[in-house]
This record gives sequence, C-alpha cells and structure tokens, in this order.
Amino acid sequence: MTKDIAKNMRELWFRMRLIKARQEEQLNGDGLSERESLILELLYEKQRMTVSQLASADPGASDSTISSTITKLWRDKNMVTKTISPQNQRNTYIELTQKGVETIESYIKMRDERFRTLFEAINVTESEKEVLYNVLCRATRFFNQRYDPAKLTNKEILANNSKSALVETKGAT
Repeated sequence: MTKDIAKNMRELWFRMRLIKARQEEQLNGDGLSERESLILELLYEKQRMTVSQLASADPGASDSTISSTITKLWRDKNMVTKTISPQNQRNTYIELTQKGVETIESYIKMRDERFRTLFEAINVTESEKEVLYNVLCRATRFFNQRYDPAKLTNKEILANNSKSALVETKGAT
C-alpha cells in the first residue's frame, strides 16, 4: 500500500511541476530559481532576516551560495535590499523591495491556483477535506519541530533528513 501512495505522490508531484513550469514561462523574464523563490518567500513571511538566518533555512546550500543568491536578487533583480546593522556591523539585514513583494505574491498566487486545480480535479468531499486538513496540519507540525532553522544548525537539519518520518509520527495527531 505504501509503495502505491509513494508512486502516486511522485506522479502527482511531477504533473504539478509541469503546471508550475508552464505558469512560470509567462513571467516575462522574472523567473526565479527554487532557491531564489525560497528566499523571497521566507522574507515575505518574516519581513526581515539576516543572511545567517536565511542560510539556516536552506541546509543544503553553503553560506557562499546563499550570499551570492541574495546578491543576485539585490543587484541584478532589484527584489531585495541589504542593510548593515548599525548595532552589529557583522549582520546584514535583507528585506523585500516592492518588486520582490509583487514577484513572490505572483508566485504564491500561481501555487494557490495549482492547488485549486488539483482539488477540483480530485473532487474532494467535505469529510475528505477535514481528514486532509488534519493530516497536513500534522505534517506541518512535524516539519516545524524537526526543521526549525532558528533552533537547529545545518548539520542537525541534514542529520534529521536521514531519520524516518513514519516512525516518529506514528500515533501522532
């Protein structure tokens, strides 16, 4: 049974990625890499973050990769601002520009459209929506606890990736 779910999830994810690619083709040259969109969305949620906080949120990327991505968003795309902290000049704060806000809001809108399309396609009933909502909330809590970048180092996050989620969430509600 688990293999069938995993296979179906992969197939569904692939089709959702195809829709995403088609949507992003229409952005008139403002396409973003996954890392760029992740950074913009984090900033959209948090308003302002340091380079270190952004690096902690993406454990698979080196600090230099995050720094160069931020520089590209700042210098080339004008989507973020960089401000050195007057209290501690080792900290640089990153915030969205109006263009960055508009761009990430466009990406969020496209993602919401993809999910609406998905739910229309599978014709989810009200009782199924309730079950799905509870499962998604449980998954979100799990990932928030396990991967909270404010609490974990990159090594700890990567180590958590190798642990089985099924064992730890068994019996959780």
